[in-house]
Amino acid sequence: MDEVITTVNQSLDDATHVFGDAVKTVSWPALLTRIAVAVLIVAAGIVILWLLRKVLNRIFKRKCGDGQSESQRKTLHTLLSSLLSFSVYFAMICMALSALGVNVESLLAVAGVGGVAVGFGCQTLVKDFVSGLFLWLEGHLKVGDVVTVGGLTGTVERMSLRTTTLRATNGNLYTIPNGDIRTVVNMTRDFRFALVDVTVAHNQDYQAAITALQQAMAVLDEQEKDLEEVPKVVGITACDRFAATIRIECKCDVEVCWDVERKIRQAALECLKKEGFAL
Repeated sequence: MDEVITTVNQSLDDATHVFGDAVKTVSWPALLTRIAVAVLIVAAGIVILWLLRKVLNRIFKRKCGDGQSESQRKTLHTLLSSLLSFSVYFAMICMALSALGVNVESLLAVAGVGGVAVGFGCQTLVKDFVSGLFLWLEGHLKVGDVVTVGGLTGTVERMSLRTTTLRATNGNLYTIPNGDIRTVVNMTRDFRFALVDVTVAHNQDYQAAITALQQAMAVLDEQEKDLEEVPKVVGITACDRFAATIRIECKCDVEVCWDVERKIRQAALECLKKEGFAL
């Protein structure tokens, strides 16, 4: 036991001597200078990024020509801001490492040699970047669009090269990797159809209900300016053992679609109730 303790103490003494010799050989002024330069590079990078973002914000606050919409400008702004941040951070890290004496070229060469291995680990990240780029180039998504992506519905609040952020009507915030976006249902392009279904119980005059709804829709068209046309009573589109479903549709602007649906639904229910139909 004493021999083991003696051996351990001897090893600790040897390690202490080696560490002490290493500390003595370090050129502390040179090391502190390198650290100071690296800190200055990081600070300068942060300031430069802040200034570039200010310039970018000022450019995009101006009204762009060529018929570019506000949502398109916001989308391009978020994508460029994301790309700018990645570029500045990458340059800042490389310069800081170089100032500390790290051979950045060797690191990049090692990264190139191990590119295949790294590629397997980063293939999802690369897929997100490429998908985000094509989503913007092809115009499938814009900031402000109401979309359904992967079963999630909300308003596009932000788009970056890697992720798309949706805000649901209940306030939930969804962050979706661009590489996972397969199908996009965009509900804010050109126009929409306001669709309203009302039910009428069986053993009643369905044609009389349809006629009453047509008259109510004509009155609603005279009262509301948001309607581009008289809401059309399509007729019975479904039925079950309890009631028949009558559909009403109306072509309208995207921005007022949900408001138009509420107004049509209210007018239809009031009409059927007034005429004495059981719902």
